[in-house]
Amino acid sequence: MRLTKLIWNLLCLCLVIACADDGANNLQVGGGQGQGGSLTRFAINGSYLYIASQTTLSVYDISSNEDFEMLKTVNVGFGLETISARGTYLYLGAQDAMYIYSISNPEDPQFIFRYSHIVSCDPVVVEGNRAYVTLSSGNFCNRGTNALEIIDISNPNNPVLIANYPMNTPLGIGIKDNILFVCEQTFGFTVFDVTNANDIQMLHHVNDIHAFDVILHNGVATITGDDGIYQYGYINSLELLSIIPVTK
Repeated sequence: MRLTKLIWNLLCLCLVIACADDGANNLQVGGGQGQGGSLTRFAINGSYLYIASQTTLSVYDISSNEDFEMLKTVNVGFGLETISARGTYLYLGAQDAMYIYSISNPEDPQFIFRYSHIVSCDPVVVEGNRAYVTLSSGNFCNRGTNALEIIDISNPNNPVLIANYPMNTPLGIGIKDNILFVCEQTFGFTVFDVTNANDIQMLHHVNDIHAFDVILHNGVATITGDDGIYQYGYINSLELLSIIPVTK
């Protein structure tokens, strides 16, 4: 089975920012890279594309510029929502767990651990030895809790919960250099300094926009929501840079 060039182009169109760091969901595009948000269902690692469906993880070889071949499909579990690549691991957010898979052999993902929690809808982002997961009841899951969880993943075979912080219907998240953005949908978004995971510090809260997902790159946060796309500078202070409104 092959992934056509048309589908590949559609995936490229889903990327908002071209960048050159090694963050999650990076994509080689014309010699550069692209970065997806925390709610994407696909991730790139080198010459391989990983796509999460509701229950499976599919692996594609994308080394060819013309056709991309599906190599393997792995049964994971129910309710997969998001996928993030970091180093030699994939982190899959599901309605009932965070799954960790090793891609030391990129063509053959191997199950490492299933970190369970109550039923929610969970994007996952990773920086260093920590994973950041949002649990939300404000979507089609219709149950669960509203919280930010910080998890120690220094041992992928035994993730340990560091802290749990109450939030307002959190969804998309982004992390860069210990600055964490949490999108809270109709409640806007909140920015935290998470240097100390046991005592995170709120730096900013914006409540006058709808915030769905976020990408952090070069000191700019690109936030998507029902009413448009917003860009904020955030290095020294939070500054609105641009708005692309969306009319329903």
